[in-house]
Amino acid sequence: MYSKPMFLALFIVLLFIGPANAQTAALDTPVYSNAAMRVIDQYKAALSDELEIFNGPIYRLWPQAYRGSAYFDEKTHCTPSLVRYNGTWYKDIPVIYDIYTDVMVAAAKDSLFVLQAEKITDVWLLDHHFLYINSKSSANLKPGFYDQLYDGKSRVLVKRVRTIENNITQQTVSTIYENKEVIYIKKGNNYYPVNSKGSVLEVFKEKKKALGQYLNENKIKYNSDKEGSIVKLAVYYDQINN
Repeated sequence: MYSKPMFLALFIVLLFIGPANAQTAALDTPVYSNAAMRVIDQYKAALSDELEIFNGPIYRLWPQAYRGSAYFDEKTHCTPSLVRYNGTWYKDIPVIYDIYTDVMVAAAKDSLFVLQAEKITDVWLLDHHFLYINSKSSANLKPGFYDQLYDGKSRVLVKRVRTIENNITQQTVSTIYENKEVIYIKKGNNYYPVNSKGSVLEVFKEKKKALGQYLNENKIKYNSDKEGSIVKLAVYYDQINN
């Protein structure tokens, strides 16, 4: 049974829903009029910490390391993000991504909560689009959060990983985080790990010669920008693979 404020908010939103033939909104979000969006924003702001998204276990930040960080972009504070949780989009959710344990963490009141990964499909954080891949969505990828660099006929994902090393001396323990990235290209129904220009061209082997020429003609230096180069190759492959 809806509470009176919830019923009122939903009733007002229904009054202002845009026409069915309105332009499709980005990210497959519902199409609402500006008035309806203001009501939704006000309603969610009023509920704030009571939203269903804030129902995971309490989280505690890792101590500052001697070098590196457990967190994406080495941000040790939450950043307003767009999260699709349990099929609903929530904007301006304060999020920090713990890459070391591969969890998304949100802030509510004076606490941090782990977001339930199995209910998340998308997180837009610091201009990156993270997807949660589960065993149902891919048979050959380990479940977890992946940074989507490109989504076309093919797809490019990056699994960002942190490894940890503790250097122990008689007086101190120095914690060092090292970055590791594994890049995957989706072709057909499978994801293929790539770690060199040759492995990328092997995935797209039916257009290998054309892609090699594309790299040379556009003076793309693979080793200078590995992720960007792979995205350019995937985009070009999709364009010529008709």
